[in-house]
Parts: sequence; structure tokens; C-alpha cells
Amino acid sequence: MTTHTIVFLIDIQNGFANDGLTPAQGGSLYVPGGEKVGEPAANLLRNLSNATVVLSQDFHPADHISFASNHAGAAPFSNINLKRGDDGQYKVTEGTTEGTVLQTLWLDHCKQGTESTLFVDPIMGELPAGLRQEVQQHIPSAVLASTDDRGNNFYVIRKGTHSDLDSYGIATENDSITTTAAPPTFALIADNLQSAGVKDVNIHIGGLATNFCVAFSHNDVYKYLLPELEARGIKAQVHLLTDISAGIPDAFVPPGFEVSTALNKMAALGTKQTTTDDVIRSTLTGRALGSRALRPDA
Repeated sequence: MTTHTIVFLIDIQNGFANDGLTPAQGGSLYVPGGEKVGEPAANLLRNLSNATVVLSQDFHPADHISFASNHAGAAPFSNINLKRGDDGQYKVTEGTTEGTVLQTLWLDHCKQGTESTLFVDPIMGELPAGLRQEVQQHIPSAVLASTDDRGNNFYVIRKGTHSDLDSYGIATENDSITTTAAPPTFALIADNLQSAGVKDVNIHIGGLATNFCVAFSHNDVYKYLLPELEARGIKAQVHLLTDISAGIPDAFVPPGFEVSTALNKMAALGTKQTTTDDVIRSTLTGRALGSRALRPDA
């Protein structure tokens, strides 16, 4: 059987790609260039067949602890430390960093029940009709799933749903302990591929923002999905889709979260780079995928 394609589209939502959303629309944490990734991502989707598509969706309650607006006098892009209390909830702590979670405070974005949480219009238009309706109606499930008429399997995985804890990665939340619905979903995907006789997989990941949710979700792919595939005798190569990935500028991020740092860490794990056009060309012609070594200037 030919190599199976898995595409991860990370947080390509209005809240990151649209700079003009009002608080009533859920707010926006605009990623420069984010408005450019929707069309090529949608073009990739419409050219896939018998593939697996996983979309992560920031899905925050209005009182989310990562919103600067929920901390009196706090400035966006400043940092706080969180510590889990005896009740199991994370709270702001002062005076110590031992055993704490560093949390950057963001502008309001991707609030549940608002336009901000929706995927950008080009991607919404490529979702199976039933799945698109569930996303538009903000059905409060941890994971949504559907299949289209070309045999593509779609999964939408929600993150950032707990008011006291943020989630950059698709699977691991920011305390590095709590997980989303991704790990069991990854096991299901691996089971389905094994049943179909798949032996080789190309995994492609891209979205917003390169140095946060894409980088953390990339790590989750290595931590949770690749072991599931390997346990079933399925080999995998991971690629960053550089044409649909955009980062938060270094001036607004803590040290260690620079775009170049994120890319270097991906490359160190063995990830290569490619583009949506390369994937489409390979899909339509059956030829080997064009990919290159991942470089910090990708």
C-alpha cells in the first residue's frame, strides 16, 4: 500500500488569523501572516484522498487564566507563575518558581461560543458538512470526528478548555501532566492504519503559531503518535509545512520561544520541511514527496 498521509492543522482559527475581531466576537491574538495560511491549507485539503486530517482548536472559557484581561492591571505578554492548589486547581503564586508553571498572559482570543474559535473560512469550507455544522454550533465535545466522500478521516481536537490551565500542544497541556483527547485519538488512528495495512506514513504539520502551538503540538506528535505507530510496525517521517506556518515575533515572547529556537528543536528530532504544493504534487502524481532539511530560516 502507498504511503499514508496525516496532516495536522494547528489552530488555524479566526482568533489567530484575523486582526480585527472585537471582544464580543471572542477577541484576537493576531499572528503576523496568519491571514495567508488559510487558502493554501484549504487547497491541500481539497486535494487529499484517503488521508487523515487532525485539526487542533483553541477552545477557551471566557474566564481563562491565560487572558491578561482576567488579571487586574496585568499587561498582555507579561508572565505569571501558576501552582496547583490542594483543590487541584492552578492559581497565581508569588515569591517562588519552584513547582510552578510559567504562563504568558495573552490578549483575549478563541473564546468558546464565538467567531474567534472557528477555523478560518477557507478551511471551514473544506470540512465535511456534518463536522462543519458541529464546529459552527460549538458542540462542546473534546473531540469531533467525521469522514468525507473522498475517504479522508477528520478529527477536531479541543485544547485550552480548562479555565485554570493553558494548552499550547495538541495533546499535552502546559503543566506537562494533563492531556487532551489527543492520546486516545492517536491510538485510534494508529489502529485504523494498522487494520488498513499501512506500513509507512508521512506526517505534515503546520499552523499558528510556529513557536508556540505548532512547536508544542509537534513535540506531542513525537511523544504520543509516533510510539503508537511504531508499536504497530508503521514507520513515519514528520515534516513542517513551512508555507502554512507563521510565528509570533521574537519581541513578544519569553527567551527560549524564538522561532529559530523552535525550528532547531524540530530539526534535532529529525523533522524535515516541505510545502502544501509539494504534498499535493506527490498526492496527484504518486511520486516521492519533495522534502528538505529543516532550517531556522524556513
